[in-house]
Amino acid sequence: MSDPESNRPTMKDVAREVGCDASTVSLALRGSPRISEVTRERVVAVAKDLGYSIHPMISAWVSARRGGRSMEALLPLIYLTCHPAGFRWQKFPHFVDVFEGAKTRAAMHGFSLTEIRYSDYAKNPRRLDQVLTTRNVQGIIIGPAGRMHEVTGLDWSHYAMVTIGYGLAAPAVHRVTEDEYLVLRLAFESCLSRGYRRIGLAFLRKHNRERRERWTGAFMCAQQSLVAPQDRVPMYFKDGRSTREEAAPWLAEHRPEIVLTDFPEEWTDGPIPFVAFASPATYPVAGVYENSPEIGHSATDLLVSMIMRNERGLPQNRHTVLVEPVIREVTGEPDASVESS
Repeated sequence: MSDPESNRPTMKDVAREVGCDASTVSLALRGSPRISEVTRERVVAVAKDLGYSIHPMISAWVSARRGGRSMEALLPLIYLTCHPAGFRWQKFPHFVDVFEGAKTRAAMHGFSLTEIRYSDYAKNPRRLDQVLTTRNVQGIIIGPAGRMHEVTGLDWSHYAMVTIGYGLAAPAVHRVTEDEYLVLRLAFESCLSRGYRRIGLAFLRKHNRERRERWTGAFMCAQQSLVAPQDRVPMYFKDGRSTREEAAPWLAEHRPEIVLTDFPEEWTDGPIPFVAFASPATYPVAGVYENSPEIGHSATDLLVSMIMRNERGLPQNRHTVLVEPVIREVTGEPDASVESS
């Protein structure tokens, strides 16, 4: 059986087709200013036609040898945060857990992961592109921002990219996110298993939109298939926080036996029991929690696999990786949790 690797085009094949030296091909494909624009375009076109590209790990090894550096200092990954200027994302457990999960996994793969704030380059995104090129960055994780946003001004053909969550409107890149439908469905089914039938849902409208209405879809499907019509409680949602006090008229009219909420801290010590969902696993109450560290792990795994396959640029078909949540049943131990099956 023939070895597929032996049939792959080489730099010498490109050089022979262009009519130049292999060193010229190497410099042209790395964007060296020593090569004229005409020659560079010719080399790039021929390399594309032949299906040739420089593998990132080989490029890193060459750079290390020339610069006298260790491989561990090369091929950095960037964690691009897209919050408004001055926003302190480190105060929010979900954002922190996702980043730390991604960073830990990057180290396991032999890569570094460093944050860059997109807001620092908002007025000149091309400057960010220059910084990434100078650092030999080949992989970018676009972190969750808690809002819809876009990233512009980068030459996407240089990078492998993954985003977290549904907030990134453009460009369209591969995505890793929690399984929002399963989050709500598991929370609903946990109420049924405890004997509740009139199950209410109180949440922030903005949060549901950010998750492409998957919460409401799961809730309505569960109601239709699992409870009798007379026990189906209308959803309660607001543009502001869904506090128990503001929900008093809804509670009085529809009399839910238990409430599913994405703000568990606002429903504690109340007359109606509740189940938390889609919250960071820092609240010591029963619920279905986002597996934030695993989201970070999965994002890095996907990104590194793309780098190893030498995949760059915007994908023709975007993939979404769903990470299952964590179920917590509190029995006096705040940290007791089991992974959902």
